[in-house]
Amino acid sequence: MKKAFYTPLLVLALMTSFPSLAHSLEDAEAELQERERYAQFVDQPAPAFSLTDADGNTMSSSELEDNVVVLNFIYTRCQEACPVHMNLIAEVQRQVNDIGLRNEVEFITIATDSEDIAGTRDNMRAYGSNFDLNPTNWHFLYRAENEPADTTRQVAEAYGLRFDDVAEGVQAHGVVTHVIDQSGRMRARFHGLEFVPEHLTSYVKVLAEGPETLSTGVWDRIRHAVVNTFN
Repeated sequence: MKKAFYTPLLVLALMTSFPSLAHSLEDAEAELQERERYAQFVDQPAPAFSLTDADGNTMSSSELEDNVVVLNFIYTRCQEACPVHMNLIAEVQRQVNDIGLRNEVEFITIATDSEDIAGTRDNMRAYGSNFDLNPTNWHFLYRAENEPADTTRQVAEAYGLRFDDVAEGVQAHGVVTHVIDQSGRMRARFHGLEFVPEHLTSYVKVLAEGPETLSTGVWDRIRHAVVNTFN
């Protein structure tokens, strides 16, 4: 009898004694920053681009407006960091699609290869197949036949990344996953290969559905813990 009486009162006290943890985007970013050491939150225009996919179809950044965009750059001939990076992207895509945001979030991967276009496009298709990336909201982009070999490397530099040819089949480069909001503004960079995919997914959800979605998860965990303690 006492358990049934005190548990609702304690839950009510917890909910009325503490403020919501994410009233605004800045609050949500501050909370996520405490969890994710590799996240850098920014607010600046995302550089524009117009590139082609593996089938030669053109896609520009302006077509992605009204959607949250997760953007990364890779060298398709890379045998080390880039496959690991794509595995992280694939996991984030699965999580985003599983929570019902397939139509609100686009994933863009840009190849920085300076080698032949046909071979690079074959590599792009292989990446999509090998990592089971969903083509519904994932696009692999590269330069067109009439564009210079460094076209996509210039786009990468506009995003703050260098991809330098250092040997045959080798590019030296950093690893960053960019998050762009629906208005075309860069909102976050997740650096390296050790960020937690769930944290990036949580931030994408915040941009797509609002900062209160982050707090909801926190309160659900608190409520679940309290009920389990007293039942």
